Amino acid sequence: AFAADDVAWPESPVTIIVPFNNGGDSDFNARVLTTYLEEELGQTFVIENIAGSGGSIGTQEAADAEPDGYTLLSNHNSIQISYASEISEVNMDDFEIVGMYAQNPGDVIAVSAESGITNLDELVAASQEKKMTVATNIGATTQVESFMLGEYANVTQVDVGAVSDKIVALLGGQVDIIIGPYGNIQPYVESGDMNILAVCTPERAPGYPDVPTCVEQGYDIVWQTSFFMGFPKGTDQAIVDKFAEALKKIVTTNEDYAADIMEAYYEYPTWMDAEEALEAFAEAEETINRYTLTSLG
Repeated sequence: AFAADDVAWPESPVTIIVPFNNGGDSDFNARVLTTYLEEELGQTFVIENIAGSGGSIGTQEAADAEPDGYTLLSNHNSIQISYASEISEVNMDDFEIVGMYAQNPGDVIAVSAESGITNLDELVAASQEKKMTVATNIGATTQVESFMLGEYANVTQVDVGAVSDKIVALLGGQVDIIIGPYGNIQPYVESGDMNILAVCTPERAPGYPDVPTCVEQGYDIVWQTSFFMGFPKGTDQAIVDKFAEALKKIVTTNEDYAADIMEAYYEYPTWMDAEEALEAFAEAEETINRYTLTSLG
């Protein structure tokens, strides 16, 4: 095998498939990296959004792509959720994993300000009086959080799509509860349209320390979405290594990149190489299986 630096790659533009619409953190995370990847590797990186079925359509397309180093996937735990839910037959094993490059510091649970609900106790009490709807994206990460919430509150999941669709649904009164990134929801708190009740992190998120956790309100709802990149199975390891080296350099040393993701989504650069990332994803899979499969079965 060649040393990573010796491989003549990339010699033409590289496509990164994001299996969600633009406008959410999945799209943003990959898109912001392309600028820095172009600086590191001297070639154009193009984002292709292929949305649908909680990310499984685009993920399948990436898995089926030619393993020549010119198509890769940027996704998160939705790949495991779609697999556990039997929406998709594709799993982490179908890719040469590059590494984990970001973690969502924690989705928040929000309701319409008109509801008057300001914390999880009030939400649970209101749901006992009248069953509530929670917007989800079947096969995506909010499905797990919705199942967790459903252990306490009387809720029905409604599949409305990505976070931008969830916001529209809550503003329009089609759903009672949404779960999503703080960066997307905070503007609607400022405008007086929504109340954020809790964040699904083990401890309070450093980017928004005024939001209490579910745990401190007495609810065991903890979930953090992890983002990874991977090439189709069979891609030359030298290419995978070269890309991993460039990605690691950006995530661990580039202060502009760190500032970009903090400003947009209150995220912190997180790097794990392939081996560490796979261990972390295996732990997440246990949680996913516990909630998704028991709830489906």
